[in-house]
Amino acid sequence: MYWGYMTAQLKTVVDRMEAIASEKYFKGKIIVLVATYWHHVESTVAFFNRVFPHFGGEVHIITYCSLDVENRKDVSASSCKAKLEEAYELGKALGKRTHV
Repeated sequence: MYWGYMTAQLKTVVDRMEAIASEKYFKGKIIVLVATYWHHVESTVAFFNRVFPHFGGEVHIITYCSLDVENRKDVSASSCKAKLEEAYELGKALGKRTHV
């Protein structure tokens, strides 16, 4: 996340996906976004929640605030057991659904 919006790299992916933005390609697809941020993540989360379901996709978003406010330093997501568990449980749940 940069300045409250998605990175240029993620924006490029989204822009290139516009050519295939239809139910033909997204219906029944599962999209998982893991977004790390310091201050604001709402606009990116809102974008994915708004756009992809419109084309028949299902969106799951895990957000992680990596800012240690006290020290003003970045804290790796790998040190946050709760977020790692959330990602693991999401993967497990989605894996069970797709293999039924």
